[in-house]
Amino acid sequence: MTDDAPASGRADPTPGGPGARAADPSAAKTGPTKPDEPGERPRRRRRLWIAIAAGVFGTLVLVGCVGAAGLAVVLGRTADEVERVTHGRDRVQTACLELETRLNRLSPPGAAPTPQRRATAIRDENAAVRPFLVELDELRQRHDDGDLDDLDDDDLDDRSGWEQGWLRLIDARVAYADALDRQAASGDPAFFIAPRTGEGRPVVDRLVEGPPSCAGTVRRLAAPDL
Repeated sequence: MTDDAPASGRADPTPGGPGARAADPSAAKTGPTKPDEPGERPRRRRRLWIAIAAGVFGTLVLVGCVGAAGLAVVLGRTADEVERVTHGRDRVQTACLELETRLNRLSPPGAAPTPQRRATAIRDENAAVRPFLVELDELRQRHDDGDLDDLDDDDLDDRSGWEQGWLRLIDARVAYADALDRQAASGDPAFFIAPRTGEGRPVVDRLVEGPPSCAGTVRRLAAPDL
């Protein structure tokens, strides 16, 4: 074996020889980075700002829709409350007018020639008031249940409110009719004692502050001698 012969297993340094490494295809394609075309960066910024503006606008529209829906619900509830209050007050005024109609069909106690007949006339008027008191009681129950604001809370106070004023007035008339019966039997004079509230205020003054349609009826019932 001569020295000129290549050593066994040694790579051939000649390019393209058997021992050469395979060339990297990507390395062959790698070249200098192509610069952005003129105006490309401003266009990207404009697209970014347009996307941000669209997102903000969409959010505002969504918030506006939710707010409008909430406002509609609030306005709807407010309208319902106003309708209930108005309906309740209308019912009270209508009940007062119906009571006045019933009383006008009766002979007033003051026209009775005797104490006994006057007592009968007073009781007839009291009977005409009962449907009105039933109406007030129904409205009061609905008010307590939160379904209807028929009158102000002060008007519906348990001790000196508007409804209680009516009950006090009718109780005073019942007592006067009983006193007239005693007058007819024994000759003891009978007097109508005008009722007062728990604070000492005349009930009539409290009642005439209610619906205007009730004022005339209140004054009539508070003067059973006329």
